[in-house]
Amino acid sequence: MPLVARVGSQIALVARTAELARLREVWQRCRTGSATAVLLPGEAGVGKSRLVSEFAATVEADGGLVLTGHCVGLGEAAPPYLPVVEVLEQAGEVDPALVADAPTLATLVSRAGSERGTSQLQLFDAFLTLLTALAQRQPVLLVVEDLHWADASTRDLLTFLLARISDEALTVVLTYRSDELHRRHPLRPLVAELGRMRRVERLTLEPFESDEARDFTRALARWEGTAVPESLVEEIAERSEGNPFFAEELFAGGDGTVVAGPLADVLLSRIERLSQEAQRVVRVASVAGQRRVRHASLLEVTGLGEDALDGALREAVQHYVLVVAPDETYEFRHSLLREAVYADLLPGERTRVHAAFVDLLGRAQHPGWRGAQAHHATEANDLPTALQARIGAAFDAQTVGATADVLHHLEEALGLWDAVPDPEQLTDTDELTLMVRAADAAVAAGRIDRAEAHLRSALELADAGADVLVRAGVRRRMARMAFADEQWDTGRELIAAAWDLVRDTPPSSERAWVLATRAFGYDHGEQHQAVAEAAIADARAAGDGGAESDALISLSFQLLGSGDHEAAMEVLDRARSRAAELGAFEVELRAYFNLAIGEFEAGHVAVAAEHVRQGLHRAREEGLVWATYGRELAWMAVQVLFAAGAWDEVAELTSPPGERAPDWLSVVIAAFAALLAACRGSWEESEAQLRTEVPRDHESEPATVLAFPIAELGMWTHRDQEVMDRLEQIITDLRSSEQKAPLSLLRLGALGVSAAADAAARARQTGQAGTEAAALSRAETFVAHVTEAAEHGEPRAKEWGPEARAWLARARAEESRLHGDLDVPAWTAVVDAFSYGDVYQRALAQWRLTEALLADGRLEEGDTVLTEALDVARRLGAQPLAGALESLARRYRRPVAGVRMVAADLLTPRERSVLELVARGLTNRAVGAELYISEKTVSVHLSRVMAKLGAHSRTEAVALALRDGLIDA
Repeated sequence: MPLVARVGSQIALVARTAELARLREVWQRCRTGSATAVLLPGEAGVGKSRLVSEFAATVEADGGLVLTGHCVGLGEAAPPYLPVVEVLEQAGEVDPALVADAPTLATLVSRAGSERGTSQLQLFDAFLTLLTALAQRQPVLLVVEDLHWADASTRDLLTFLLARISDEALTVVLTYRSDELHRRHPLRPLVAELGRMRRVERLTLEPFESDEARDFTRALARWEGTAVPESLVEEIAERSEGNPFFAEELFAGGDGTVVAGPLADVLLSRIERLSQEAQRVVRVASVAGQRRVRHASLLEVTGLGEDALDGALREAVQHYVLVVAPDETYEFRHSLLREAVYADLLPGERTRVHAAFVDLLGRAQHPGWRGAQAHHATEANDLPTALQARIGAAFDAQTVGATADVLHHLEEALGLWDAVPDPEQLTDTDELTLMVRAADAAVAAGRIDRAEAHLRSALELADAGADVLVRAGVRRRMARMAFADEQWDTGRELIAAAWDLVRDTPPSSERAWVLATRAFGYDHGEQHQAVAEAAIADARAAGDGGAESDALISLSFQLLGSGDHEAAMEVLDRARSRAAELGAFEVELRAYFNLAIGEFEAGHVAVAAEHVRQGLHRAREEGLVWATYGRELAWMAVQVLFAAGAWDEVAELTSPPGERAPDWLSVVIAAFAALLAACRGSWEESEAQLRTEVPRDHESEPATVLAFPIAELGMWTHRDQEVMDRLEQIITDLRSSEQKAPLSLLRLGALGVSAAADAAARARQTGQAGTEAAALSRAETFVAHVTEAAEHGEPRAKEWGPEARAWLARARAEESRLHGDLDVPAWTAVVDAFSYGDVYQRALAQWRLTEALLADGRLEEGDTVLTEALDVARRLGAQPLAGALESLARRYRRPVAGVRMVAADLLTPRERSVLELVARGLTNRAVGAELYISEKTVSVHLSRVMAKLGAHSRTEAVALALRDGLIDA
């Protein structure tokens, strides 16, 4: 493989934490007199040299000597002992006498690897002696890179060396390309022999995992100073398959898709080593299109006999071009290798091989054959076959819930429609039907933009001559999408037009769906109930259980609004069960969503959590994760599971998915990932989530969830002013799109009051009266928002749920903190209010309640509340909250399990006085003036304080003293 300039060696090491730790462990053994060798295999470009370079830097920083030799890919022309000579030259720079006084070594260096001396054993022994002498002065790291290119003499020397090392302060690292070791490679028996030696370990360097590949790509972008969209990061991470070199070259290509330049040269050089027959097989395999290709397919398309094919395949496998999959098919070792081979085919050859696969697939009809046949037929310019195969493939994909594939095949079919003569007779369908099916598939796949485009085109076709039911059906689908996007006026106009078309028609499935969609769009009231009941009647008359279930869900809202929660939940569960029986999966998910939100708002968090879990499971089973209610369930799930304390499940839901979440759901995922990170003390990760392009892409109502991580992060990092600024902007944006004060203002306002109370407390602590007054003034605005929501906010049900009442109680308790009051009854009310099931918010309230109780001298009550809250914080992994609770325990000297007490007399009274004034923000001179001592004396006191606390700065000393309760906050 040619050598290629690398950018990756110039950026910070990404991942490889475990591997580097393993090497450092080996190094520490070496320092204690236990020599060890490490074999470090890995495919080309995986980062072996980068890892060794990082390890060598740590060794040098630790006082070790690093000697490095490189083997060179010159084949039989390589001089013997070339890496050994390189090492000897470096050793001579350390101590020339070590080499000069050993005649065999001096002769080897002077000849630069030409003819070796007469006694090989003498040379080997001299080299070991030299390394031993160096190791007696300082520990030595010997690195030999690219051992797969080593000459026979070097291999013999290393075998001798590793067999004899024992108690020297020596570590040997040997790197080689595992993908170069075909069956007859001379290094294979050596690796096997070395692996049996007692002091030899093996550390295989695997490609990056998906998240590591994404981190590496982002690191490349930062090094280049380039802004890279997340979509390109995902593309490069996926196509590089975790190989850093491939990722670099794809990144250099600009769009992550081009296999050209050095990368193509590297990949194709491996193919050029094969025989003509093996190259023929590899070229055919590259056209197969699928990741794996069957032996029988290669036999038929290549035209080779069994023996010839077996020989060609064996050669390709031995040279690591193809690998044998577990199901006895063949696949390329790396997908980019296949792409490079395919791109190198001549046009005529490519067309002929594609045509051969079209014929083969039509006769064999393996599972999924129609999708593959459509691809090959298109590439072979057989468009009629391609159109038929696309429509058939869409049907196949539908049966297994592969909604994205359904959409892809239907869109490809629509693209071929006008290019094929008489397509309706050929396919036994029409263009309008395909458009509507494509729109439905786009909705199921979460591609709302594509659904809207298809429905606009379908509307033109339908109005040009279709019957009223078809025309109404298009409008009904458009209305449903408008409602989902909260464009209520547009949706009502569309469904009214659809109803006008079918009003005078007899009961039918489409008429029932139009009525059900009308019920969806109506405000709650008598008319809403009448329309829902009419839809149910029509659906039953037409035998459409899906429309009936959908209308039942809308009818449940009427029950919920009247205060009959149990009846509403019973109707929803009946609708869910009926929809599941009939395969009306979108309706089933809608029922799950409304069951979850209904139970959550009623304070039944555990029940709601089970509904979102089951709903998401069904969405995954049916391929509807990104469909309208698949997304709604995901949004609901992160909120419900977060409140329930199932934070590990939230972490899984908010981790980067294989496919980026569409539209507003990406905001929710980013927000809750940031919130979870902030709650667990991973503040850099939280900030990174909030800096992503996702939150900036959206200004709609779901963006209000960004307030939660912003406030949480700001609370623990003391960014009160920033929190208030951001909350004010979010509230302004929210009010501009809402006619009435939404109940969400209760939480937003409470968070704003909390930030203002923190700012006022810090201002009082440092004697900044003006800053305190400004914080109190800003708090009045947030209090006004809370009051407005309390007086005018309207719940979905007849009455407020426990969540709204809890946030109102929190807002009132935060008001008491504005002037430094610790109100036990107020915070007791908050704890009680959040006891409905929001475990973290309850623990936060217990923190405030504990502080109030301990300050009031109610120590036993405070201990009970503190212990319970600390248990919850530790179970959740909420490190900042746990730290705050532990700090309270230390400050008030309370005996709590797992909290280490600091001696109360650790600081002298004068040291405490000095540190308390420093905590208020005073300079050394100001502290001296306050205490009537010199500035130099203040400095002496601070030096003693920092020494006692193990702090490295005034700021750290204040933080540690506050944490341990040594000074008053």
